[in-house]
Amino acid sequence: MPDHAETGGGLMVTVVQFALATGSTLGGLLFDNSGYQSTFSASAVILLFGSPLTVLAMRAQSSHPG
Repeated sequence: MPDHAETGGGLMVTVVQFALATGSTLGGLLFDNSGYQSTFSASAVILLFGSPLTVLAMRAQSSHPG
């Protein structure tokens, strides 16, 4: 990816902006329909699913140096 640093940076910015827009929209819908407790519950579920994926990604990256 070093040859395409600008492309990678642009893609990363796009993904972050998409995540912010999607998260705020879904969080607002959850809040409006079910109250603030549902937003905390949804965040906990996302955290529980995301944590093992992060560990797996770190292990995969460390097993392929370079």
